[in-house]
Formats: sequence, structure tokens, C-alpha cells
Amino acid sequence: MMTLYRINRSAKNGFSLVELAVVLIVVSLLLVGLLGPLTAQQEQKNIMDARRQMDEAREAIFGFLVSNGRLPCPANPTLASANVAAGIERAGGCAGANSIGVLPWRTLGLREADPWGNRFTYRVTDVFADPTKIAAKSIGFGTNGDLTLWATATPPTPISQANEVVAILVSHGHHADGAWTISGAQLPASADADEAQNSDGDQTFVDHRNTAELPNSAYDDLTVWVPRNLVFNRLMTAGRLP
Repeated sequence: MMTLYRINRSAKNGFSLVELAVVLIVVSLLLVGLLGPLTAQQEQKNIMDARRQMDEAREAIFGFLVSNGRLPCPANPTLASANVAAGIERAGGCAGANSIGVLPWRTLGLREADPWGNRFTYRVTDVFADPTKIAAKSIGFGTNGDLTLWATATPPTPISQANEVVAILVSHGHHADGAWTISGAQLPASADADEAQNSDGDQTFVDHRNTAELPNSAYDDLTVWVPRNLVFNRLMTAGRLP
């Protein structure tokens, strides 16, 4: 009688192990179903925030252009954030290897990292960042950019007109393949041929134009570029070109 009483009391006072297991399974399935949409929503927010940052950076670059008569040089990507020179444009011009690095965020008064916590890759045509050439007014409407922008790397599919791009800014997105971290280290390059073009240090870049910007896509880089005609327009407005 005592045993039967204890069993009945236990059944009345709580769930059995089987019932608890069923409840846990149902809750787990609900959580899994919710996490997918929430992750996608957060990623879309990150993309929008990154694009806003990059638009702000481009305007800051134009502000620097108007104030200094030239585009800023990249910052040294290998310096950790704590270094006083981190985020400062390279001094002495940006010829050769100095034409690529990361956005000089301290020089421009901007945030260091994108929403995924990595620095923006930045490359510039060195002649447009050379103060001596600007001062001598040796840059004219026939001066070309030296960067190429493709829609795809294989086969090469140009987006911009030849010699039109004079500077470019890249966020390496959620995957961050090839990105420079705030500690000054470069992450491994992407296995995707298009993404690899944006971190290999050459003068060719790829922009998928919003066709693949989600974590499940191989390519998730974001780019913003500076066309030479807009540089000439800003320099003329500032009275730095005839």
C-alpha cells in the first residue's frame, strides 16, 4: 500500500521522465526554428551597418581630398590597435607596396573595424595620393586610376571602365577571409577565386553587386570605390584644379 501511494503521489506532483524528455525535444525544435531567422536578420543588419560605415568612409576620404588636395594613403595593416601609429596613413607617399593596406581610420576620424570586428582593406592609385604631384598640378583629366573592378574573376568580367577606379575599400564580411584583424594579423585567404582577388595585394578587385552577401554564400565581401571623375570634380570645386 505504501508503494502504491508513493507512485500515485509522484504522478500527481510532477512530470514523468518521458514527459520531460518530450517537452525538451519540442523546446529544442522551436529554438532551432527561431535561430535560423534570427541569424539571418542579424547578418542583414551587419551588412547594412557595414555599408553605412563604408559610405561614411568614402565621404571622409573626399573630405580629406578637399582639405589636402589628395587622397589619403593606406595605414600599415600589421600594427596592432594599441600602437600609436596604427590607423595613421603611411607617411612619405604610397608608391609601390605602400599603396595597399587598411583604411587609415585614425587619420580620417572613423571606427577601426567593420561589424564583424575586422579592418577595411584600402587601396589607392599612388599618383592621386602624392602631394607633390597635386601641388605641381601635374594631375589632369588625362590622369588614370590603376585599379580594375570585376563582377567575376573567372571569366574576368569588368564592371568599371578602364582606368576609372582610383581607390577602393573592402569589407571582408562575415567570413572575413583575407581580412586584417585589429591585432595586425591577416586571416587566411578565401578558397573562392572571387573573394581571393580582394585580399591578394594586386590591383584587381571583385564586386558581386549584392548578389551574394549571406553567410551561406562563398562570396560575402562588400566594396566601395572612388571614381577618378568624382575626384576631379571635388578638386575643381575646391579650387585645386583649373
